[in-house]
Formats: sequence, structure tokens, C-alpha cells
Amino acid sequence: MANAGQGTDSSQFFLVYGDSQLPPDYTVVGRIDDAGLTVLDTIAANGNDASNGPNDGAPNEPVTIETMVITA
Repeated sequence: MANAGQGTDSSQFFLVYGDSQLPPDYTVVGRIDDAGLTVLDTIAANGNDASNGPNDGAPNEPVTIETMVITA
């Protein structure tokens, strides 16, 4: 979950593809299973808008999360 300082926490989250160095004050809230990684591979294959630098940004194609399963 993103954190830009005190009082800035929000519901923004990231599905990280590949190696990524997120700031240490970001919180990891889960992992993606093999089936989810297959979906993420498909999203990544469509590229991103590079809005955060080369190879880093929002997906080029719209993505909607319709379901998710939380496991212990």
C-alpha cells in the first residue's frame, strides 16, 4: 500500500511485476499465486504507459479486478 508520509495512507495498491524496489515504507499485503501470475503476465505483455519511468507505469489496457480470494 502506498505511503507518501504521515496521514497519506490510502487504498492505492500495486501488483508488482518482476523485480521492483518499492520504498521501505510501503506495506506488502499479499502474494499472487500461480494462476494470478498467469493473468499478470498477460497484463504485462500489453505494456505500460511508462508514467513512472521506463518499463514502469499503469497498464496500457484497462484492468478490472472482479474477484479475489484471501487465504491464510
